[in-house]
This record gives sequence, C-alpha cells and structure tokens, in this order.
Amino acid sequence: GFLATVFGDFEKHRLSVDVLASSEVSVSLTLDKKQSAADVDAVMKDLVTYASVSLAEHRSILTLIADVERSSDVLATVFRVFSQQGIQVEMMSQGASKVNISFILRDDQLDDAIMNLHYCFFEDRCIVNQDTDKEKEEALYL
Repeated sequence: GFLATVFGDFEKHRLSVDVLASSEVSVSLTLDKKQSAADVDAVMKDLVTYASVSLAEHRSILTLIADVERSSDVLATVFRVFSQQGIQVEMMSQGASKVNISFILRDDQLDDAIMNLHYCFFEDRCIVNQDTDKEKEEALYL
C-alpha cells in the first residue's frame, strides 16, 4: 500500500525516520539533521511523483517520558504551558505504551518549552495550575 511505498523510498535512500504521525490522509515524519541533504533531496524527488510533499526546516523534537498512569495529566499540563507561552506544536506522536510523548516545535521555541516544563515537573514553579483530579475532588469535599 501507500505507506509501504513511502517507507520503501526512505529505505532506498537509507534515511531513518525519527518521529512519525499519520492519519487517513497524511503522513508527517522527522529525519535526523545529520542525514545527507543529497539523500533528503533524492527521497523528496521520489515522493513528489505520487504525493504532495513539503519540508519544514529548523524544527526540534522534544520528547517527554511520562508515567503511563499520568500521561493525560502530563499532556494537559504541557498544552497549558505551551498555550500560555505561545509555543506552537507542529506535530505530536505518542507511542502505544503512552510512555514516550514527542512534540515537534520550532527550534527557536525549544529552550523556552524545556525551561517551563522543567519548572512544572521538577521545581514546583509551574506557570499554570496543575490540579489533579484527586486534588479537585478533595477540594470539593472541604
């Protein structure tokens, strides 16, 4: 099928995919910046023969490792922080295990994202409210 053809072209040019997100009408992926520009150009030429292709440069991958039981809380906090800071998520990928959650951001937003998420998850200095459902329930019973 279609995906086999797409990944066959990446294999032919010896390009390794880092992060993948797909739907019924699109495939988005990232490649390591260390890969040859000539190989990337070559795979793009192959892909345009059967698909609309665009290349976005100056992007970074930010991956969080989360406790599977807290993945929804982690995502809620992440998106509140990103929204407050004007950080645009261009792509997101979550593994089936819900442990690894990867976000594709512009390079110029990466440091701000890391710093603000670190404050939330490790320093108790979060710029947004992180109330958990349990805390909300306890507040209701006070």
